[in-house]
Amino acid sequence: MRLSGRLVMDPSKKSACAAADLTDDIIVEILSRLPVKSICRFKCVSWHWYGLITHSEHRKKIPQTLSGFFYGFVHHRGRFNREENDIIIFSDFMDITVREELLFLDPSLPFLTGYRQIIPKTCCNGLLFCLCRKVFPRDEANYVVCNPATEKWFVLPESDYDSGACAYRFRFDPAISSHFHVFQILEEDQGYGFIAVAGVNIYSSETGAWSRKANGWGNNLQLVDSIEFFFKGMLHLMTNCFKLLAVDTQGKICRTIPLLETMCAENFCTDIFSSNLTLIGQSRGQLYYFNTRERDLSVLSVWILEDYDSDEWIFKYNISTSQLFGEKGLGFALIAIHPECSLIYFVWKCEGILMSYDMERGKVCVVCNAMEHLYDPVLYYLPYVPFLSGSARLEA
Repeated sequence: MRLSGRLVMDPSKKSACAAADLTDDIIVEILSRLPVKSICRFKCVSWHWYGLITHSEHRKKIPQTLSGFFYGFVHHRGRFNREENDIIIFSDFMDITVREELLFLDPSLPFLTGYRQIIPKTCCNGLLFCLCRKVFPRDEANYVVCNPATEKWFVLPESDYDSGACAYRFRFDPAISSHFHVFQILEEDQGYGFIAVAGVNIYSSETGAWSRKANGWGNNLQLVDSIEFFFKGMLHLMTNCFKLLAVDTQGKICRTIPLLETMCAENFCTDIFSSNLTLIGQSRGQLYYFNTRERDLSVLSVWILEDYDSDEWIFKYNISTSQLFGEKGLGFALIAIHPECSLIYFVWKCEGILMSYDMERGKVCVVCNAMEHLYDPVLYYLPYVPFLSGSARLEA
């Protein structure tokens, strides 16, 4: 436990005594099979256990938790000449933990050579999925999967579908497999500018190939680009008709999860510049949904999907947005929920300040200032959980 900023060990030390006859290798092997929440508690058993868990080599085996956020911002070299050559997108990292050693050397990912612009699109369990524009030819680009902790990376092969007419999603779960999957959400114009989901194209690093699957959700479904998550081994996407679309990594299982009528609101946004007061994510094995209802921005409502198989949503409670955001609520955006505890993260965009709210204690905290010396807008915030093992199937 922590008191006044100092680490205080459990005086009983019962766990340490019970494990006194075990070698360090056996203890680390046992810890590697435990959930992250238990690992955090075992740090306080003794200083020896704390050293085992935080050792750089042992951390490669032991599960990690949310460590920070990759974020990107655009900078214009000239105020009046904003051609492509004058636009630079920087990537940086906000560390929300107190650690002595860096997780990686440079958040701008300089080990990805041959590219003039690197734009992280999403982060999943330690791997980044990036759009990388080539130095030459300048009009070409690759999608790249990389691990910033190990500096290993993989160039995604092109599919037979026009990449300009689809959205990409990325999934990696080392608890299930060392392989990753990339989803192309195929879309088609149904007239009058209405772009609907037409199917899905899935790349597996295990097979090294793309496979196309037909639309198993129905017609006239349009995606909300900013909302996606993985839960129960499936990719979930939000639609504009307030249904979640879910598909497994093989494209064999497609299902829809309807939202309750009281959950529906028109406060979705597609970029960080808007006041995004909608968030869906998993924490402690449960799926959470946050939104303001009926265009009333004064209350943020929280639901939990109590039964995933029967689509049973349970209302949890309301949170006053003035309690979270103060009197300037329209300048904030929800960006993440902590996977292991009751924290939600949001950012005050005009100042670039990252903040957290503890739903159990009702406490708001300032985490860090991402833009203390910057004057350009932030494009994205990507939650990062380190993956320190080299077992992910990535090759340069």
